[in-house]
Amino acid sequence: MSDSLTSSLHDLELEPKPSDDPRKTVVELIQRCKILQEEVEKYVSAVDANQKDAKIPYQVEYRSLRNDFKNELAFLSKLQGSDLSTEKARHYIVSSNLLYYEALWAAAKRSSGLLGFRKYFFWNRQKEGHGTKGLSLAKGSQTKGKSSALVDIVADDGMEWVRVSTISEKRLLFDLAKLGWQNDSDSDEDTPDAPASNWEDDDDDDQVDIVKNARELARAARANPIRGHGPKVLFVLTRIQSGKLKEVDAVLDKIRETGVVVQCANEIPETLPLESVLPNLLIDRSRTLSSTLNIDCTILLALISDISHKQCPILDWYPGEVRAQIEEEANEKLLPTHLYPAIGSRPMVCTKEAADQMNLIVDTLATDKEKVRANLLLAQGDRQATPSDQLLSAWLELSDHPVPKGFQLPIRVVPSNLDQIIEKLPAVANKIAAEVNKLNSAIFFYGWAEGLTTLSANRMRARQIDRLINENGLADGEAGPHIWLCGESRSLIAKQGRRK
Repeated sequence: MSDSLTSSLHDLELEPKPSDDPRKTVVELIQRCKILQEEVEKYVSAVDANQKDAKIPYQVEYRSLRNDFKNELAFLSKLQGSDLSTEKARHYIVSSNLLYYEALWAAAKRSSGLLGFRKYFFWNRQKEGHGTKGLSLAKGSQTKGKSSALVDIVADDGMEWVRVSTISEKRLLFDLAKLGWQNDSDSDEDTPDAPASNWEDDDDDDQVDIVKNARELARAARANPIRGHGPKVLFVLTRIQSGKLKEVDAVLDKIRETGVVVQCANEIPETLPLESVLPNLLIDRSRTLSSTLNIDCTILLALISDISHKQCPILDWYPGEVRAQIEEEANEKLLPTHLYPAIGSRPMVCTKEAADQMNLIVDTLATDKEKVRANLLLAQGDRQATPSDQLLSAWLELSDHPVPKGFQLPIRVVPSNLDQIIEKLPAVANKIAAEVNKLNSAIFFYGWAEGLTTLSANRMRARQIDRLINENGLADGEAGPHIWLCGESRSLIAKQGRRK
């Protein structure tokens, strides 16, 4: 056992030492750090512009990343201006975190849909009172306890967690030796028929740090599901190669036992320049939409409302909700800002239940123009036989806003077949059906069963469905419904009979 360790350590090349001239090394580090910080600032500017233009309903948490890079540059700049001995200067150079920050930023540029950086997530959330969104590094370090995992990058709109480590093979072998070589793969060869142990039965204190980290991430991911499933966890090891040392490979196998995906130095794909990947790093909710869209009743109403299409005066008899929506529309146009970009040229469907509910409200409250738009939208009433291009021309005549290229009318009305589709959905659908009404079940379950994104402004119902799925979970291979939630809704303008 010890001979194996000694041999492995001997075979490794010594890690490169700092330059004989520490001042020259510091200058090089500062230059690298400045390049890094400039890229991060470009990314931050793009994030801010994207959140303003696309009206992203949540903030990308980049503050810790930005501050870490600023602090690192300040540390190196201070080191450059100090009068230290060569030995002390080398000590400070070795303590720099620049190598790790470069690895983190490179991993971020290989990802997409970045939501946050350097956050703690917890797996005893109910007991310890932590939420599902995690805590920033500064806040999390104060309360993390023993049930938290540090995530370097929250990517893929929250569906992927990335952890980066710059531990070297030499350091890993030393750490294994200090633990008495708990990860020695030779022991497995002696008992080839021994049953595989459950990693959750092992004592984490007997493992090296990267195995502990992987286990923490696996537990936290399971406790913080997105649409019923824990985020995929990617562990990037920038200075370790797989298939080189059996002792290292044994450690990698222990990480993989947790379900964490390992990416070693010899497996890391090329990192492209920021200019090439910047659009991918930004949140783009349309990126995950299905090719055909399922339209909820709330969006049907928003599409035909006078408020969405024309500048409307606020009359004294309008309900407060309508008044507020007219004021919102004056500052933020719903169709060109939210709905049209999401819909684009995708064909749309809606369930018969959604169409019936819209028509019920139209018959009760709609103005004459809203009634016309309802018929154009669904090719119903006096528009049943109208060709698509004529529907679109008539639609544009009733609106101040252009439509996206390829915008398709009409929305096709389909039967939900609720009783049949619920039998095909995951078991949690029955729990949802017990808590939401038949209208919402028909709308959301149809999209779920057909694999369609449901566009909705029904925030309360969407969150209720999400909560029930996360509380009850989904089996492997099952997926939850995909709901694109619009941050704003629009009522029908209301004819005078709605006077209050």
